[in-house]
Order: sequence, then structure tokens, then C-alpha cells
Amino acid sequence: MKKILVFLFVLGVLAACKKDNNDDPKPDQPAEPAAKVAGTYKLSSFHFINGANEVELEKLPVVESGKTVASGTVKLTKKSDGKVVMNLNLVIEGEGTIPVLEDLEVEVRESGKVFGLYADGERIGDADGDFIIFNVSGTSETGDELLLSFNANK
Repeated sequence: MKKILVFLFVLGVLAACKKDNNDDPKPDQPAEPAAKVAGTYKLSSFHFINGANEVELEKLPVVESGKTVASGTVKLTKKSDGKVVMNLNLVIEGEGTIPVLEDLEVEVRESGKVFGLYADGERIGDADGDFIIFNVSGTSETGDELLLSFNANK
């Protein structure tokens, strides 16, 4: 959650310093949140923990000897006003495409300059149409630690 707050702070500072070269400003068009964040994003980092199983890819894609050995995508598809469906896939050499999240329905709510992403009423990430920060953690029914976090760029 601290990463989200840092991202929001940095985004706010950058937006405040942005120079406006438009001599004829037009009022902002109201944007439907789901349409603003919909699209395909490339993972730039990925972290997954399920008990003793852990996958941490601090920087994606992973390239070895000029060949991509690990990459991933997040696809947000507009379902309705205010809702998208999220699909997250990792592509690992020798393993193929691994679906991590399939058809997760996410509510998109405007939250200042970014959009909050919610599942079952809980905030699971933020998006601004060009960048996604996602972070969910908890405990399984057997008491194992669960974590899924990633960053992705359009």
C-alpha cells in the first residue's frame, strides 16, 4: 500500500509541475473510468507468493543472451460502465503461457488523477491509463501467505 501512496504522490507532483502549452483550454471531457484504463499492458515487475512457492521477477521482460525468457501481459477489457475484466498472463520459456488471473471482474473508480481498481469492494490497485500498480495479499484457508503484486505499462 505504501508503493501506491508513493506512486500517487509522485504522480501528483508531476501533474502539478506540468506546463500547459494550450492557449485555448477546453473543459475536461468526462471520461468513463473503464474506457480510460482498458487496454493491454506489459508487465514491468511481478511478485507471487503462495506459501512456500515464490516467484519474484523484479524487472520484466527477462532477457538472457539476447532472448526473452520471461515476460507478461495484463489485459483490461471494458465490460460495462465502471467495470473491466482483468486477465494476467506470464510467458516463460519452456513453460509457455501461464494464466495467473483469468476473467477477474474489477470495478474502476475515479480517484483524482488515477483510477482505483476494486474487487469485492477491496482496493487492489491503481491505474492511470498508461500504468498499473496492483497489490493483493492475504492468508489462505490453510494459513499460507498469499501475495500477488505487479507493475505494468501500456
